[in-house]
Amino acid sequence: MITFVYLGIPLVLKHVRNHHHHHVKPRNTHWWLILFLLFGTIDHLVSSSSIPTHSNFFRAVSRGRQRALVLGCGSDPNFCSNPENNPWGGSVCCFGKFCKDVKSDGNHCGVCGHVCGYELVCCDGECVDVRNDNRHCGGCFEECLGQGRCSYAMCDYG
Repeated sequence: MITFVYLGIPLVLKHVRNHHHHHVKPRNTHWWLILFLLFGTIDHLVSSSSIPTHSNFFRAVSRGRQRALVLGCGSDPNFCSNPENNPWGGSVCCFGKFCKDVKSDGNHCGVCGHVCGYELVCCDGECVDVRNDNRHCGGCFEECLGQGRCSYAMCDYG
């Protein structure tokens, strides 16, 4: 019998005997293995990601930053600018709880809580349509030169 323990849940893969007394694996245990590998892959991707996520809270707590995170950024005006307290970046304290980069965060564009609409990108604190904006064609600060026009996120398309 092989036992895996993942997230505190024992996963047991065991051999059973069929009616001919041969050892065979039950077919229904393969999904456990796939699930085990999938969770391990997702956990690895999240833990190695440099993209700010709410799971950074758990990483920061594990590194001993519980006090700063419980108090939030609202209790200290310099909290967000201190990389020791705020390793994931963002210079503006939103709602007294989270440090956000209001120049590039699509959920806090320009000011806390201002969400960019569907298919809009936050560029320098403005929600822009990078598919049709001559100053941000295809991405922030990708300007079409001269009389070029942005269409379908490309300068001078068609």
